[in-house]
Amino acid sequence: MLDTLGPLASDTANDARLRETLRVFLQAGSSYTAAAEKLLLHPNSVRYRVNRAIERRARPIGEDRLEVELALLACKHFQQAVLQAG
Repeated sequence: MLDTLGPLASDTANDARLRETLRVFLQAGSSYTAAAEKLLLHPNSVRYRVNRAIERRARPIGEDRLEVELALLACKHFQQAVLQAG
């Protein structure tokens, strides 16, 4: 998990919010508008959180997008079992 998500895999409320936003964003085909509708947020808020999540991860999402999506799903479903202590 740490290899894929880096510090974003921390068990904190802020990182959980960033992970969920990034997960929904990727699931929505990388659409800020579609993710905003699902999360009931403004698209600029989604953009901010996605950019912040990428900063926390310390590398862009590109070639390892599938691994990132799987890691985010694992975090959502298994929570503390796969997260780093905050």
